[in-house]
Amino acid sequence: MDVSSIRQDEVVKIPALQIIDNKRSATGITQDPLPYPNGWFAACFSDELTPGKVKRVPFMGQELVLYRTSSGLARAIDPYCPHLGAHLGYGGKVVGEDLVCPFHGLTFNPQGHCIKTGNGKKPPAAALTQRYFKEVDNVLFVWRHEDNLPPYWELPELDCAGFSRGCHEIFELQGLSQDMTENSADPNHFSYLHGLKEVTTQQEEEKHRIIYTMRAKVFGQVVTMKMTCYGIGYAVGEAYFERLGLLARTQALGTQTAPLNWTFRMIDTIRFERVKALPQSLRHIAYALPLFYIHRWFVKTVKEDFDVWSNRRFMSAPKLVCDESNMAIYRRWSTQFYPRTKS
Repeated sequence: MDVSSIRQDEVVKIPALQIIDNKRSATGITQDPLPYPNGWFAACFSDELTPGKVKRVPFMGQELVLYRTSSGLARAIDPYCPHLGAHLGYGGKVVGEDLVCPFHGLTFNPQGHCIKTGNGKKPPAAALTQRYFKEVDNVLFVWRHEDNLPPYWELPELDCAGFSRGCHEIFELQGLSQDMTENSADPNHFSYLHGLKEVTTQQEEEKHRIIYTMRAKVFGQVVTMKMTCYGIGYAVGEAYFERLGLLARTQALGTQTAPLNWTFRMIDTIRFERVKALPQSLRHIAYALPLFYIHRWFVKTVKEDFDVWSNRRFMSAPKLVCDESNMAIYRRWSTQFYPRTKS
């Protein structure tokens, strides 16, 4: 597909979005060029929220409180107690299956309802504002929609049979979380910035998903890579090293936390065809060294993007070259995740 056949004002410019100029000054970036997107976004890794823990997380210009009950139930809520507005992330505590406010001892059950007061009086008809959330593959995701609509698409549960333990990283970056998934639509940068050779790509889009299949030479051998983006904030990449019989998987998670600040998380795992049938204890031993090097390679590769991501300007009507139809299609696809201009 030749990008010259695509009208850029229809596909690339995102005309219906509430786009604000990305202004930079001597003191840094002053305005956000895009509104906060809708969809599923990572709030934390599962192992960051142990039973009994209460955790504050920045999320789309707000703060959320996450907590896990003694039995392991995780919850995501707006931070303020409906009684007198105490912030439950500062001094709130988990008692069994309930969350207790630090101010007057109001107690809320896992459904968010107030069931008890600190002085024994009848509890008010009050409830916490709970967020839609889902815990999948060791990540706690929170659903965000500007009109508070419930989730209308779901996240996949990955097949983890035969895979190693995961190695994960967290990075705090400037810029837009969209850069993470948009990266996959830019095969030219894989050659120029990351040094991959003989890169070829195919693209397929389906509602909330967009899939990129790429073949390239890495370390002198052919690697087949597939990147599936689920909305703006979650992508699963799998790289198959044919000669080694090695499948390397990376989960990339981008969450906008404030205007032009976002959290990038990643989880890397591997599976060897030759050893996937071994008992788990032996697999972990066999996987330890190759996982270390694969994880180091993934981290090194993505860090090469950081300076660009943190300092680029969002171009609402980029002047694309003739072989960049993937980028035009990605920009058109991504508009579904942003608020439309209110009439």
